[in-house]
Amino acid sequence: MNNTVSLQELFNNRLFRVPDYQRGYAWEQKQVAEFLDDLELLSSARHHYTGTIVLFQCSDATKKTDDEGTSYVEADVVDGQQRLTTIVLLLNEISRALSVYEGSNALARGIRKNYVVCKSDEGRPLYKLYLNEDTDRFFKSGILPETLDVTGPPISSAERLLNAKEQIADFLHQAGGNVAAGEKWLRDLQTKVTNRLHFNVYQVEHEAEVGVIFEVMNDRGKPLTNLEKVKNYLLYAASTLDVRKETKNDLADLVNNVWAQILKQLMAAGLSLPSDEEQLLRTHWLMRYDPRASNWYGSKSVKSKFDLRDYRDQHAGLMSELNEYIEGLLKACTCYCDARRPNRDRAFASFYSEPRVQNDVKLWNSKFLRIGATATFLPLLMAVRMRWPSDPEKYLEVVRLCELFAFRVYRVAQLRSNYRQPSMFRLAYKVAHGRIDFGETVREIKRCYSARNLRRRFDLYTDAGTPRDWYNEERGYRYFLYEYEEHLASAKGAPPKIKWADIFSKSLKDTIEHVLPQSIKDRLYWQKRFDTDTHKKYVHDIGNLTLTKHNSFYSNKPFPEKKGPIDANGPCYAGSPFFQEQEVARYNDWTRESIDDRRVKLLEWAKERWRVDSSGMEAVQAENDDEEEGDDAGVE
Repeated sequence: MNNTVSLQELFNNRLFRVPDYQRGYAWEQKQVAEFLDDLELLSSARHHYTGTIVLFQCSDATKKTDDEGTSYVEADVVDGQQRLTTIVLLLNEISRALSVYEGSNALARGIRKNYVVCKSDEGRPLYKLYLNEDTDRFFKSGILPETLDVTGPPISSAERLLNAKEQIADFLHQAGGNVAAGEKWLRDLQTKVTNRLHFNVYQVEHEAEVGVIFEVMNDRGKPLTNLEKVKNYLLYAASTLDVRKETKNDLADLVNNVWAQILKQLMAAGLSLPSDEEQLLRTHWLMRYDPRASNWYGSKSVKSKFDLRDYRDQHAGLMSELNEYIEGLLKACTCYCDARRPNRDRAFASFYSEPRVQNDVKLWNSKFLRIGATATFLPLLMAVRMRWPSDPEKYLEVVRLCELFAFRVYRVAQLRSNYRQPSMFRLAYKVAHGRIDFGETVREIKRCYSARNLRRRFDLYTDAGTPRDWYNEERGYRYFLYEYEEHLASAKGAPPKIKWADIFSKSLKDTIEHVLPQSIKDRLYWQKRFDTDTHKKYVHDIGNLTLTKHNSFYSNKPFPEKKGPIDANGPCYAGSPFFQEQEVARYNDWTRESIDDRRVKLLEWAKERWRVDSSGMEAVQAENDDEEEGDDAGVE
């Protein structure tokens, strides 16, 4: 059914429900501002086409009655939920603003009753719009009421709801306050919204039939993600397959239920950006369907793989393959969220029977993420997890190898981000398909990298005559120094006093101290010990860098002042919460020899910390000696 109606007609005898498979509220400041700007420009005498609303209403849809005897039927909002939600937010705020005017109290109540919430015939709230499970409770308690709940937004889509509410309230306050008759302006705005905004309404028979419609429809400024496009194609395929109607419906229900779970998992893990959805789809595809990254074209790859034209008279087989893809993607989503957010509640839940190893898995997975070079290894980590879901020792061994090579290859050796990437993707594919056992998997990881090449590149920086400019390699050396801090803390039987998050969340100047300052101008103490050339050579050397909380306080003071006594009134190395600054304080003076000495100590520790067991690597040296060309640069 297709017809054009006003908002008032759209809400007549209907309650709207956003299905759980839909993404949460996605509009941000830009989209809300554009909508409000359109309203301001709209003449009170003209209609404005606002977009399309696609609804699905079951034949046995729930019917409810309000306390005045009016009946309503529930309809799922298949498309248009962003716009519809924003309009309900706007009308709720208009009602709130009008309620301060004595002459508009009745109108304010009417707006709220007709478009926000009324009472059921049993005296309970009867909401005109129900959001998906992830945000509906916050929508009812933290957005719509006159007195708001103390609970803050639990996930990003709920936070966007709150931001939109506040943006709309500010708009009404500023725009309404700039006219002499604020009450009249609000009344006119309400009329524009309820009577002048017109919508095309499509009502479909079954959810599976909206696949094609939904793919070409889109809320303003928020294009469909690849994850949404894949879902739409699967719904379209379900409606087209030459199988029993019940079977079609089962596949459509599976798609909707799985997408609801995927979106819920991603939002709960704080991975609700389109780039996160894209990485999930891509990583699952690489390990399960095609390890060649150059063959990935987003949703087009999925459509091509399951093209209906290739399955003529084989629809039962296609149905089986689609079920396998859908259920596999859901399992991959769990593995993806755990690998990207290892410290969240219930991460790596399948390892619950071995809590000590589970904690080690979370620790080493976190270390791996800190390096910032994840794209090459993510398909392998997910494949190992899916292949051996209840064996944390296997995952732990692999994630430790990933951490080792990620640091040595992409941070220390500074090889390009797609170095050995195709080999790792092929390995992930073999693991996912059961073509390789665990022992051979470990050997293959080592074979991807040249032991001689790694040693040569690490040894380059132990030569006191060629110190390296570490300061301009932020992602490597901050991790390096924090690992050293953990090493020093462990030697004292304690954890670091400063957490990694407190280091990573701050800027370089707030967390990194140059013992020999970056500027020695007008500082005779430093000029006596370092001329221009030696200063340039040593200032960014790893031996001269340390984590700190007090960089701005130290500035370019002489070393004795920075060092200080342990009972000093102000910040000093001797009294620092960082064990490495306390270690620096043990030097009597800070000279070239001091920096050389500290660098040697740091790199000797580092070579043991990131030691490569080269057994099995040299045998394939000739094959792997040249750097392999990657399919793409990867996503850091």
